[in-house]
Amino acid sequence: MTTVLLSFALCSLWTVADVLDAPPSSYVLAWFGIVLAVADLRYHRLPDALTLPLAAALLLLQSHRLGAAALGAVVFGGAHLAVRWVNPRLMGGGDVKLAFGLGAPLALPALLPAAILSSAVTLAVAALRRTRAVPHGPGLLAATWALTTL
Repeated sequence: MTTVLLSFALCSLWTVADVLDAPPSSYVLAWFGIVLAVADLRYHRLPDALTLPLAAALLLLQSHRLGAAALGAVVFGGAHLAVRWVNPRLMGGGDVKLAFGLGAPLALPALLPAAILSSAVTLAVAALRRTRAVPHGPGLLAATWALTTL
């Protein structure tokens, strides 16, 4: 992908967030989301150098509801950790770390829709790529951005 295409995608997401008067976490998710999605799609890796700062930023942006944000992070990340623990081939460690961070801006009732939507996006990517070996990170990022923005 070219830098121009990625810049266009980021500008588009930020424009939607601005029009909808979305919270600051939407802008952070858009930037990190594009970078992480490209890395995961290309290399099947979500680097700690990006996932951990994203988690910290999202948690800091939720300081006004820190207890609920921490609970969302633990529940969302814990559910993904459980899937990895049951069958490590289904989910990578980077997806689990990413899920912990992405749970912070989501309200507790939005966690199940986030899991369903992220799975649907992952299945759509698999159908478009005509393969079963697709990363789950882009689905997680897209679902979280959509649910925090729209």
